[in-house]
Amino acid sequence: MSGLKKLIAAAGACLMLTGSFAASVSASESYDPYSYDRWGDAVASQVGYTAEYFVDGQSIQGLHDKVREIEEAKIAADPDFDPLTDEWKAMYGLKEPADLYISHDDLMYIADKGNDRIIVTDLDFKMVKYLDTFYYNGEELKLKKPEGVFVDQYTGFIYVCDTENSRVLKSDTEGNVDRMFEKPNTELYSQDLTYNPKKVAVDKAGNVYIVVKSVTKGAVMYDIEGKFLGFYGANRVEATSEIIYNAFWNTIASEEQRARSTRTTPIGFTNFDIDDEGFIYTVTESSDVRTDTVKKLNPRGANILSAVVGDDVTFGDIAPAYYSIYTKNSALMDIDIGPNGEMNILDFAHGRIFQYDKMANLMFVLGGDGDQLGTFRSVSAIESKDNMLYVLDSRKNSVTVFKRSAFGEIVTEATNLYNEGYYQESYEPWLNVIKYDGNYRRAYIGIGNALLNSEQYKEAMKYFKISISRNRYNRAYEGYRGKLLEKYFTPAVIAIIVIAIAVTVIKKLNQKGIITFPWQRKRGV
Repeated sequence: MSGLKKLIAAAGACLMLTGSFAASVSASESYDPYSYDRWGDAVASQVGYTAEYFVDGQSIQGLHDKVREIEEAKIAADPDFDPLTDEWKAMYGLKEPADLYISHDDLMYIADKGNDRIIVTDLDFKMVKYLDTFYYNGEELKLKKPEGVFVDQYTGFIYVCDTENSRVLKSDTEGNVDRMFEKPNTELYSQDLTYNPKKVAVDKAGNVYIVVKSVTKGAVMYDIEGKFLGFYGANRVEATSEIIYNAFWNTIASEEQRARSTRTTPIGFTNFDIDDEGFIYTVTESSDVRTDTVKKLNPRGANILSAVVGDDVTFGDIAPAYYSIYTKNSALMDIDIGPNGEMNILDFAHGRIFQYDKMANLMFVLGGDGDQLGTFRSVSAIESKDNMLYVLDSRKNSVTVFKRSAFGEIVTEATNLYNEGYYQESYEPWLNVIKYDGNYRRAYIGIGNALLNSEQYKEAMKYFKISISRNRYNRAYEGYRGKLLEKYFTPAVIAIIVIAIAVTVIKKLNQKGIITFPWQRKRGV
């Protein structure tokens, strides 16, 4: 990390010139905040969120008492039960927690994979419910390594990926199962594939989308009645040199040779989230591809994010800016959609959180590898609520809570105004952003656009030049040139016309002898 620390130390010294407060913001953080400039190079930045505290299973109020209650019941039922085993002692905390979900009634659902249960708390981490047993048609069901949980805001049903039991349970809050979503019995779903559901989401219509470990065709989709509908939102196959070579070879190979060749399949996405409008956002973990790493899917499964921002946007760390620090690219583990459409993306490779606005512009980078508060060992899930972020670590067995900083609040205000088209209103907030962080490129673009929309073209050109935004600079220059022409062209034309008329009149008067030019008098004309 020495290269990055030197970079941030040098840039931090420059930022001290903008004010003592800005220099003190990142001093308390255990990670190095950074962003990227126009050229894709890492530059020091201020923290958008500060790590407030972390909670492990031992800190969840009420969990200890609940486990003790279960323990006493087990001892009473079985005198040979040993509460001192490592497996049972782990029940007093979290063990390899795999997923996190915050419902619309502000309850937090934790899929405690290693302990085969779902723990429900409020946002102060006081336990509300303990779910390890479910009931279906009089049968008692026990979870086995659950890796996903989701709560339908419209019906209140809880959906649990009972991963190693190869099913998803749809249950009420008391554990009564309404329906089970199991392996589809159809030719469309190869019966040779296993069915280990990892993540689940539900749309407004009650359609269920499940990420299955062995499936690369997209999410397995069911209707509200549990009928298999097919696959949703499959990733594209990235056009690598090997794939292009194989595609060319298959055009000239025999059927026998094609049968023996390696089949090209897309990489299945890792996780997803659904926003209030029903759009599904997906992330793909593989660090070997750049195509479809983040998608925003409409009901037809088409990626509308690429239509807005293009396919050349990089999510996660930009290679090769960190080639001297990291030996691998980002691996996107989870995505959460915030209240203003911001995308919080979790990077498993480096334990980082990347926050983008709804137009895929990078806002903040936070977190990192480590054991200190605000750093992680193995991130597994992220959720947001208002100005807070909650990040689950499956190795630390904890949830870290981040709160948006003063700098983060200003950037968020400016970004939201800007993205809603209120360019003039975003002008002052963007100016405040620069006071905190002179490296924040988006602020210069925002100020430039505010000036551009108020027809202050010359001033806009200055900010677009600083941000190295060529297209915007050209638009400002065209406006500036047009304004100059508008200011001087009409008077110039009028002056030319007046002069032309005056010359014509004088010539006619001269011809009639009414006016005599001096040189004519000298010649006796």
